[in-house]
Amino acid sequence: MIKQAMDTGSLGKDHKNGALGGATIGSWRRAAPLALGLLAACAPPLDSTAPRFPFANGWQSPMPGAPRLMDNALWWSGFGDPVLDALVARGLRANPDLTAARARSAAAVSAARSVPGAIALSAGTDATLIGGSAAASDGAVSANLGLEILFDPGRGRESTRRAARAEAAIGQAQSAGARLFMIGEIVETYLRLRHSQQRHSLAQADLRSQRQTLELARSLEKAGQATRIETLRSEARMASLEAQLPALEAAVAKEKIKLSILVGDAPGGLPPNLSSALSKHTGQPRARLAPNPGVPADLLRNRPDIQVAEASYDAARAGLGRARAALYPSLSLSGTIEAERRLGGGTSGSTLSIGPSFRLPVLPQDSTKAGIDAAAARVQAAHADWTSRVLKALAEVESALLDYRAASRSENAADRAVSLYAKSRSLTRDLAADGDATLTDLIAIEEALALSQSAQADQRLTRALAFARLNLRLGAGSAPSARLDAPIPQTP
Repeated sequence: MIKQAMDTGSLGKDHKNGALGGATIGSWRRAAPLALGLLAACAPPLDSTAPRFPFANGWQSPMPGAPRLMDNALWWSGFGDPVLDALVARGLRANPDLTAARARSAAAVSAARSVPGAIALSAGTDATLIGGSAAASDGAVSANLGLEILFDPGRGRESTRRAARAEAAIGQAQSAGARLFMIGEIVETYLRLRHSQQRHSLAQADLRSQRQTLELARSLEKAGQATRIETLRSEARMASLEAQLPALEAAVAKEKIKLSILVGDAPGGLPPNLSSALSKHTGQPRARLAPNPGVPADLLRNRPDIQVAEASYDAARAGLGRARAALYPSLSLSGTIEAERRLGGGTSGSTLSIGPSFRLPVLPQDSTKAGIDAAAARVQAAHADWTSRVLKALAEVESALLDYRAASRSENAADRAVSLYAKSRSLTRDLAADGDATLTDLIAIEEALALSQSAQADQRLTRALAFARLNLRLGAGSAPSARLDAPIPQTP
């Protein structure tokens, strides 16, 4: 809004050796209470309405039995895998994307702190020395102290500070989002690495078993107890198993490279102990969370995207406050004390100046009203965006819960299938050696066992990923930890 400014002028004068004309200052002090009372009467109420969270008591689908509440601050440690824990800790300390996000967050926080408040203080010193062979040395030392007090009934400065704090909150939430994204990427990549290693190990074990079957087929064929077709089927299955190995080996190598990048190292640049631990296959990490965890609705506030939406709503309200503040007058009182001392014996003295600046708004114009209407519309839009984000978060958490429950049941069924097929193969192999079962029966049961073992590995990966994604959908792990996030010392 266009404002009319009226400056009453300086109410001070130069004072040598500390002399001060108090009559002029006294007049100002008598007029100030009346002016401030008039300004305070115009003060608008602060808009402190925060977005409400009305979904706490009815958003989650009913569950059978008594649910177990989730304790998921360091949810990836639930896998019980020290190698994964070490990778996450290293990534939190050295991942370059996370480092950049933290720096941007720190910049936003510092920018918020730099916005002046109602009282601003400044100080400075200066020294000058003049000398030479043709003149006596001379110089001066001076110092100044400034103070500004802003009386802002429209709360424009407060709205500006509030907007800066909201921007800082957005930066912090975005940093938390980068942290959560990096943790999720490390965990998912590690789970896929162990899955590929498991598939590779299963293929090698199946290949060894198929070699035994092929030797049995050849011996039975020589004895006239098996056909040439059965021997060829054994050879063909061996070839198909050998064809799977290169792709699985490449998948393992690629996931190791991705993990190196995620934790802030060059490809192949992991520490030797960590690299050795990744190469050694120790089995697939398994999720141990019960299929029906309790998820309090307030956990959704941990999500960085909801925190961004809340802070954006607060920033929009601060913008509305700034637009409305243009309708109200403001008063600024500033003063400066300067002192100078001459080193060469010249005249020294001090100066005090103080003066108010009173700003009055002009009559409201259409452009001013339109600006306020636009700011109000942005507040409504920000609130609607927040509501939409919360509803989408609820849908994502519900879907993640359903996926985890389904994956838990499927993994249990896959475990039973592998156990039953393993027993069947053992019995069939013994019967085939005694001539009571055909070689075709043995080949068929070995194929079925191999498929069930692959399905078991896939289901373990699916459940582990579902567990990770459930925690990610809840924003778990986005809060920094002093133990995990400590930076790695950099060598020159």
